[in-house]
Amino acid sequence: MMLNHNEYLNYTLPNNWCAEEDVDNLLLYNPGGKGAITTSFFNVLNAKESLDEQISILAKRFIDQNNINLHSHLILLNRDGNTILYGTGTTPDGWFIKLWVVAKHPKIVFATYQSERKSSEVKVCDSIIDSFQFTF
Repeated sequence: MMLNHNEYLNYTLPNNWCAEEDVDNLLLYNPGGKGAITTSFFNVLNAKESLDEQISILAKRFIDQNNINLHSHLILLNRDGNTILYGTGTTPDGWFIKLWVVAKHPKIVFATYQSERKSSEVKVCDSIIDSFQFTF
């Protein structure tokens, strides 16, 4: 099912998934699933840092503020006109977390998925994130 957030981001959800949104946040989940994707939206700053640097700083702040123990280095890539940064880790209470930052000037989408333990649901989350298409 193809959906749109604030007239600038299209995304696809599997049929059994739900979307709850307001202007600043979007929650994506399977009612019978293991976890949820929490998504926040930001504007690119008109700063001297490149888009790659801005999303790296955003991710590092989140990781540091939430005491996330990363499983490996974050991965940065460019695909279909989007700049994407992602990685996995563990929260202080032992939960699995995956984070993605998807950006295209002038918008940044910051998404996290948390569940008690890593499961095959993460692959579904990856496919949802991969479906993000900016409309500008």
